[in-house]
Amino acid sequence: MLRKATAMLLAVCMLAAVMASCSHEEAEKKVYDDNYRNFYEIYVGSFSDSNGDKKGDLQGVLSKIDYLKAAKGQDDSHSLGIDAVWFMPIFPSPTYHKYDVTDYYNIDPDYGTMEDFEELLKKFHERGIHVILDLVLNHSSHLHPWFVEAVDALNKGDLDNKYVKYYNFTTEPETIDEEGNVTGYTPVPDNEEGYYYETSFTSNMPDFNLDNPDVWAEFKDIMKFWLDKGVDGFRLDACKSYYSNSMVKSIDALSKIVEYGKSVKPDCYFVAEVWDGPWMIAQYYKSGVDSIFNFDCSYMGAYGGLYYNIEKGKGNKLGHHLEEFNTDIRNKNINAIDAPFISNHDTPRSGTYFKGSANKKLAASLYMMLPGNPFIYYGEEIGMTEGWANDQDKRQPIKWSFDENEMKINPPSGSNYVPAPHYGVFEQLEHETSLVNHYRKLIKLKNQNPEIQRAQVVSATDLHYNVASYTCAYNDSAVMVVTNITGTPKTVDVKEAGYGNYSVLSGFVIGDDYIEQEVFKAYMNNYEYEVPDMRPMASPVFYVNGVLTLPPRTTVVLRNPGKVNSTFVPTTTTTTAPPEVTPSDIVTPSDTETADEAP
Repeated sequence: MLRKATAMLLAVCMLAAVMASCSHEEAEKKVYDDNYRNFYEIYVGSFSDSNGDKKGDLQGVLSKIDYLKAAKGQDDSHSLGIDAVWFMPIFPSPTYHKYDVTDYYNIDPDYGTMEDFEELLKKFHERGIHVILDLVLNHSSHLHPWFVEAVDALNKGDLDNKYVKYYNFTTEPETIDEEGNVTGYTPVPDNEEGYYYETSFTSNMPDFNLDNPDVWAEFKDIMKFWLDKGVDGFRLDACKSYYSNSMVKSIDALSKIVEYGKSVKPDCYFVAEVWDGPWMIAQYYKSGVDSIFNFDCSYMGAYGGLYYNIEKGKGNKLGHHLEEFNTDIRNKNINAIDAPFISNHDTPRSGTYFKGSANKKLAASLYMMLPGNPFIYYGEEIGMTEGWANDQDKRQPIKWSFDENEMKINPPSGSNYVPAPHYGVFEQLEHETSLVNHYRKLIKLKNQNPEIQRAQVVSATDLHYNVASYTCAYNDSAVMVVTNITGTPKTVDVKEAGYGNYSVLSGFVIGDDYIEQEVFKAYMNNYEYEVPDMRPMASPVFYVNGVLTLPPRTTVVLRNPGKVNSTFVPTTTTTTAPPEVTPSDIVTPSDTETADEAP
């Protein structure tokens, strides 16, 4: 009986693997030259040191290019496989984070030279890696020559000085608009007339006066300078703060930035930071910006947040929220590209709050397989943890090796967090079931099914309460993404749910570290079966007669072999503000199983 069952199981596995392989070969023939990419965020100061001063630099980043993406024809078994990088600010700045710029036309000496950047850009482009730069246009450094001259002129009573008009000076310590919103100001140093200047953040970051045409002329020159260098676009910092307490004027400012950038380089890619919920984010898509970071996917997210929904086991909620949000942003901008992420330099990495490798893999599967451009924060892919005390703790050096004495980088000044010992990139690359290899598999699966990232139409499917599922259509072809978000196997009848035309198993990624013995126990009525070498099983996913069996925390892609209508038709659907989540609703996820739960 056992031998017969075993033979049947292996036959089904082999068939599934062949089906997935054929589909992959067909999908890989489709090559798109567009702005859909898998991004990797790098804080240069904590990435890799090339000269032994224990500070990350551009040459250090370049030395790790093989890890980021292998060259064509090169063995890619030790490459993450990303095809775009977002560099946090690399311009000269007096602070470690460099969000207060003193020179928009140069490279910070801590990171290297302009020649270093040009070499990096050339070699990245040769690998097919796009590069976008963090562009801070809400404010400059208080040490920027423009602000230094403005303060000097103001203290001399010269109110007509050109640079005085670059910033927002006032004699009032605060202003209150018609809606009661208060804007506070910082005193100008050594000014006897009692002048103040606007700062949305800290006193060393004076806000620009965006009503001044001369300021806009400077912005255009800055963008053109870097686009002419060959950069592929920009990450735009603090877009909600362009105009304090005015969403309409901030959206208009964002629109002007995007319009000019695309006039210089039509395929210039812009991703904006609008730190807010889905309703507010959707409004900013009216500017024509390509992407806006989807903060609702991060730990900070509530209604649609992956952390919240993974803990609650609400797979079907994720699918429906995804459909609603994608419809809303495309109603505002038909070319909108979502930008999901689970952490960045302002939030704790997901490894800090997702406990256990299984939950880290599940979170990666969910956000990496969403439509749009996912952003991986460096170190996310190896499960780095960090403290909560300050921003420096969130920008710790990446761990390349468990024994990294020869590549040690000092953490940012002010960081008090001591990371727990764990395996680094090099060790994890050698283990098939590691988190970094999980990311590699997800990127490959997504690239083999290009409809996922480029979906023009996204519809949720209620296959199971604990299963996240949605269809993605693009260029008249479509796939369905199905993820079991629990620690127990799930069986769903795709055909009975009305999606029987998604009849081809197009690939999958296993989220748990399941080995052959465990798989046999799960699917063969707990028959004991000894497997001496405990090899990973070829394909523990079953799709027979429209019924899909999913191991725990596993993502599957099903393909519709026919032609579909992928045309997006704008509607009046809007995303409503999500309900607030109180601290009592949030608990720390664990590796414990999530039981079936009624909606």
